[in-house]
Order: sequence, then C-alpha cells, then structure tokens
Amino acid sequence: MPFERPKELLKPVKRRFIYLTFVIAVLAELIPLPAGSTRWLPDLIGLLLLYWVINQPRRINIGSAFLLGLVADVATAGLFGQHALAYSITSYLALRQQRQLVMFNLGQQALAVLGLMLANQAIMVAVRMVSGAAFVGWGYFLPPLIAALLWPLLTKLLLLPYRQHSV
Repeated sequence: MPFERPKELLKPVKRRFIYLTFVIAVLAELIPLPAGSTRWLPDLIGLLLLYWVINQPRRINIGSAFLLGLVADVATAGLFGQHALAYSITSYLALRQQRQLVMFNLGQQALAVLGLMLANQAIMVAVRMVSGAAFVGWGYFLPPLIAALLWPLLTKLLLLPYRQHSV
C-alpha cells in the first residue's frame, strides 16, 4: 500500500526540531493573506500539535497544547483561550488513543485526524457562540478536511530528517 508506515528504524527526534516546526507554524499563521483565502486553510499549529502528540507523546502533551493554544490566540488575535481549550481537549483525545493511532497506516490516521480537527473546530465555534458571536457557517468546517488530506504529506516531510540511510 502507498500509505504504509516505513519499516526502517528512525533516528531519535531532537527537541530543537519539534520547537522549530512550531515556530514555523506560528510564523505561517502571521502571514497576511487575502480576505477569502483563509476559509480553506487548515490550522497548521493544531495539525502539527496532533502530529507531535501522536508521535512524541512524552515530549508534547496537554500542557504543551495549552501553551501553544495561548500562542495561537495571540497570533490570530482571536478570543483569548479558545485555541488553548480546543488544543487541550483534542490533545487529550489523541493521547487517549495514541497507542492505536501509531499502529494505523497513514490513511487511517488521516481519518482520525479529520475527526480530531473537526472536534477542534467545533470547540472553537462553541466558545465563540457562548461569548455572543453568531454561527460562522458550515464552511468553517472545510479546513479539517484539507488538514486530513495534508496529513500523509506532513508525516512524510517530518520523517525525512530522521530516516536512517543505509550505506
């Protein structure tokens, strides 16, 4: 199958690399884009957070998710705490099933990520509606689908530096 996990051993992941990926994701959130283009873009910080929670649960956990959520709230100028709450809950859900998720192939993982990212968006919509905002529309739930489609590519890219090259 094309979505199979690699069978070779991987080098250990460096903490610096994990932090660098989050810095790049936050900087990507800060890039000014045309008004209509943000409707389909996935939450890169949330997607990376799920990747690292699933693949490195001892290094990135619910506390990290909460802190990254606060950073995302500041970066996106959103309601303070909504990303932190959503990231914490979705990280908890991912950690509950982490041992199963790492055994799935990339297609199955993408489906799980779709569910987690939909939960993430639903929590953010609920927080906004509780604070008095109107429902943003069903188009708000398109980015999780894009994120699930990008999951195999993201996984392949983040594994590239850690593959053992046999000589």
